Amino acid sequence: MKKILITVAILVLTWSYWVNTIKTTHPVVYHLSQGANIVSVANNLEKQGVIRSSFFLRIAAKVFGFESKLKSGYYDITPNMKVMDLLDNFVSATVAERNITLIEGKTVRHYYQQLQSIEALKSNGSLANTMRLAGVKAPYEGIFWPDTYRVRYGDSVASIFKRSHQIMQEILNSEWKNRDKTLRLKNASQALILASLIEKETAHNAEKSQIAGVFMRRLQIGMRLQTDPTVVYGLGEKYRGFLTRQDLKFNSPYNTYRNHGLPPTPISSVSITSLRAVMHPASGDTLFFVAKKNGTHAFAKTYQQHRLNIKKHLLTKN
Repeated sequence: MKKILITVAILVLTWSYWVNTIKTTHPVVYHLSQGANIVSVANNLEKQGVIRSSFFLRIAAKVFGFESKLKSGYYDITPNMKVMDLLDNFVSATVAERNITLIEGKTVRHYYQQLQSIEALKSNGSLANTMRLAGVKAPYEGIFWPDTYRVRYGDSVASIFKRSHQIMQEILNSEWKNRDKTLRLKNASQALILASLIEKETAHNAEKSQIAGVFMRRLQIGMRLQTDPTVVYGLGEKYRGFLTRQDLKFNSPYNTYRNHGLPPTPISSVSITSLRAVMHPASGDTLFFVAKKNGTHAFAKTYQQHRLNIKKHLLTKN
């Protein structure tokens, strides 16, 4: 009799271990819907091949008093996970989360297309409707903070834009408040526009304040900014990967080769280094700069010197 009891105990323990191990061999995201009960959840998980026994899950929930404590949401289920751990997640609302990174220097349409393509996020339809739900008014360009956001599986695209916009407003207002008080810009919106030009001009943080200084001096004397990224932005889908002389004549409010002053809106999102460069531009008397082959820039005070820099860095075959 003792041997029989021991055998039964071993079998029960073996079965318990077996049914307490998730059956699925690949990661799954399970949606526990609002109002679902333990019976429907257990049966659904068994039917999908996620767990081995709906009976085990129902009994475990009853024993531990979890039957009426299930929280709706999306949950990660991984191979070799314990069913009891999953049940605990259902009760504690330990829902699936993801990291989503918005890269600096991208347009709002790029962000929209990126977020729309992420399976973990719910679409809100068109860009205009997404912005409406996010509480953001046009124009949309440049008013979202690039960063890595921790989101819950099932969050909406609009909710990410809303968070990003709120953070951008806070950072922009803070940086504007701490700006160089001699800065000759009317408002924070102008600073953001100028920061986007710098963001697209260089990836070298050390020279951003120098470029900001050049742009500020040009604005002060009524000289066109003549920055290529504004032409590229204005061309949109017509941009072929390079600019021609004809492109520089393209009729667009963003073409700073044709128009004086700043473009009407930012042309991309900005990094903190570009924003701070605008708020604290370097002093000096340079009015020109040209890209060198290593990605940095050669600065010049006069057009004659600038032409020599162009010949040295753009026209020579080094």
